[in-house]
Amino acid sequence: MRIMTILRAALAAAVLAGWGAFSPPAPAAEPTPKSAQQPAAQEDDEWQGLPEGPGREEVFYVCQACHSLAIVKQQGLDRASWDEVLKWMVAEQEMEPLEAEPRKLVLDYLTKHYGRE
Repeated sequence: MRIMTILRAALAAAVLAGWGAFSPPAPAAEPTPKSAQQPAAQEDDEWQGLPEGPGREEVFYVCQACHSLAIVKQQGLDRASWDEVLKWMVAEQEMEPLEAEPRKLVLDYLTKHYGRE
């Protein structure tokens, strides 16, 4: 229970410090369509460095709607902690709840690419 209190306090501090708590959220950017000759580095820029895989698009749009993807990429949480973060975002940050399948894709993606070993 103490770890959840610490996690919530850390997330609240991050929100107030760096997620634009005192300004309206910027709209999510649309990645440009991928062309056949486009270099891989440019594709990474389009998705702001998110690795390719199932759930990348969902993570891109859901997370970036409110904050930088840099916040996501530095967390390194296990699946249960990512799940708690999503619950907290809905309860405390007015994030729209995700339906079951998109939520599973987001959790699978975050756990695989930004989870603890």
